[in-house]
Amino acid sequence: MASLDGICIRKRFFFKFAKDTKEYERNNSPTDDFIKLLRKEKVDIYTFIERRWCCPIVNSSKKWLKTSDNIALANISTYEEWMAQVGKKTRNMIRKAEKAGVKTQNVEPSDELAEGIWKIYNETPIRQERPFPHYGETLEQVKNMVFSPIEGIYIAAYFEDEMVGFIQLIFGDQIGVISQILALQRHNDKAVNNSLLAKAIEICAQRKIQWVMYGRIGNHPSLDKFKESNGFTKYPLTRYFLVLTGKGKLATTLGLQRELKDILPQWLKLRLLPLYKLVSKINNRRIIT
Repeated sequence: MASLDGICIRKRFFFKFAKDTKEYERNNSPTDDFIKLLRKEKVDIYTFIERRWCCPIVNSSKKWLKTSDNIALANISTYEEWMAQVGKKTRNMIRKAEKAGVKTQNVEPSDELAEGIWKIYNETPIRQERPFPHYGETLEQVKNMVFSPIEGIYIAAYFEDEMVGFIQLIFGDQIGVISQILALQRHNDKAVNNSLLAKAIEICAQRKIQWVMYGRIGNHPSLDKFKESNGFTKYPLTRYFLVLTGKGKLATTLGLQRELKDILPQWLKLRLLPLYKLVSKINNRRIIT
């Protein structure tokens, strides 16, 4: 990597932190030339992951700090094999969507797609008992996202000619990444998300994409259960931190390079979840009023 294409640089506390926005889609072992570019931008810490499922790093430096991370990963050979391994309950949910009349298909960016996503974004300010970050976005903002070039596709779900859900599926080097999967909550009884996910797996299998990623596992129990029921497992990986300056060294000494959600142990996250839900409900009432 000899350019800063796709690199996000932002201020965190008192230091500049850089991260590749496509780190799950492409290899991230930094070269000397790449490090020089980071130094020119006065970056203090650069973080990246090891894509061990396909491209393990064989020349890691002892100077790189590291910590454990994970992703929800499914190993795909054929759609039929995936259907066989997910279990009877998940297969029944996919059939339930079909019987209800839900249809899924690959769609091109369009005003119609943007309007459908916009309606889903603005259906409710709370999803999965948490504030939904896209709530309140304008149609113009959504159109800018939809028409932005991506290395991937959109899959839409329809019920009686209405768009009721969508997936944004990003393609990378030997991997498909589920970037967004959302459906109208008023159609929760139709297993729309199951239908969308099945279509994404089918498309990846057709394209001979062996690995499909669906976020992480460990931050949301109900969502984790959905991922696991659809053939995704917790795949451990290593996250590296490359310290470039004295400020960066101080920040890592204080542990500031990691997100709060990654620092907290799982048992504490589960205990804090009811409090988080309560705060979310209070904020939701403020938004509505």
